[in-house]
Amino acid sequence: MKTLNVEMIVTPKTPKRIRKGVKSLLSVLKITDSKPVYLSFTHRSDTYLNSFCFKNCEDEKKKTGCEIIYGWSLWEDKKLGFYEAEFHSVIKDNGDLIDITPRRKNEDSILFVPDMSKTCGRKSVNSWHSWSNCKIVNGQVAEVSVELEIVQADGELSEFRAAHAIAGKKVIVKNSE
Repeated sequence: MKTLNVEMIVTPKTPKRIRKGVKSLLSVLKITDSKPVYLSFTHRSDTYLNSFCFKNCEDEKKKTGCEIIYGWSLWEDKKLGFYEAEFHSVIKDNGDLIDITPRRKNEDSILFVPDMSKTCGRKSVNSWHSWSNCKIVNGQVAEVSVELEIVQADGELSEFRAAHAIAGKKVIVKNSE
C-alpha cells in the first residue's frame, strides 16, 4: 500500500456527516459489518480521565459488569481533507453503547464504529495492547494502523505509545491544541 509523506497542522473534529473520507477510513480498516454511530459523553465517575478510555472502561466493567467494546473514534479536518481513525473503547450496558471517557476538546459527541476484528487488552499493570491511528489526507492513505503497546506514564494525564511501527512513510500531524 502506497502511503503519503506530508506535514500539516490539523484541527480534527467529529464529522457531522459520513462523507467519502469516513467511508475511505472504514474501507482501509476493513470494517464492513459495523456502522458508525454518534455517542455523547456519559459521566460515570469523577476518576475517569480523558485519553484513558481503556482504563476507564476496564474500571467500569469491574464496577458494573458491563461489556467493553473496542473500535474507532473517527475524526476529520474537512478543510484540509484530513481523516483519522483513533482506536477507542466504550462500554455496552443494557444493549446501549456508552462513551464514558471525558473529551479533551469537549466535543458534544464522537463518531464511533465498533471493530470486533481488533483485539485489545491489558498486557501488564500499566500497559495495554492496542492499535495506532489510521490517517487519510486528500483521499490517500497517510498512515496505516499497526499493533502497538500503550504505556500509562506515571504522573501523566495521558497515555503514550511505545513500539509504534509504521508501515510505509509516516505523516507528521500536529494538532492545533
